[in-house]
Amino acid sequence: MDKNELLVWYKSINPEKMPRYIEVDGANDSQICINGEWQNAFYSWSLFGGEEGWSYVETDSDRGYVIDLKKFSTEAQAVDYAKDTLERRYLATKGNSKEEMLVRYIQQKYGYTEKRATSMINQMRPYEDVFEEFFNYARIGKFCKKDKSKTEIHGYTAEMLNKDYNLSPLGAYNYLVYLIEEPERAIADLKAGLPRR
Repeated sequence: MDKNELLVWYKSINPEKMPRYIEVDGANDSQICINGEWQNAFYSWSLFGGEEGWSYVETDSDRGYVIDLKKFSTEAQAVDYAKDTLERRYLATKGNSKEEMLVRYIQQKYGYTEKRATSMINQMRPYEDVFEEFFNYARIGKFCKKDKSKTEIHGYTAEMLNKDYNLSPLGAYNYLVYLIEEPERAIADLKAGLPRR
């Protein structure tokens, strides 16, 4: 996906309560530059390239100051970051139950059907720690619960499963459920080496 495809996707999600897209020349830690002029822009975002690579920038809705500025070496990396960030923000605007938000997240992020995504959430739901941490991951992209603690099952966390065993974030949280329900088999599978995703 490139910048133009990202903008087409952004228009398709009906971004009514979302930040507006604007074209900018540059950005620093507090303001953005539009047509050579440094200024504040209320609740907006942009993706722009230059000699030093690509950048994603987002401003707040109170005073129009920069709240997120990330630099990337390629357009693809910048687009991936922008899409993930905007998808999370979009899910937050829906205002439905956590289960419904996670079903939509799985559908958008992994391309699963609603039925399959719902089934995955239903398997996770009985385990409050795993469910809450996955919900927090879907919102902010960090492997921890709101209180910054991490769910550990038989010595494994979702972050460890993601990094050390090459599982996707969704796969890592599903594996925590497997570790709870069938610990001996799940640990044996880990020791035997999981298939690559």
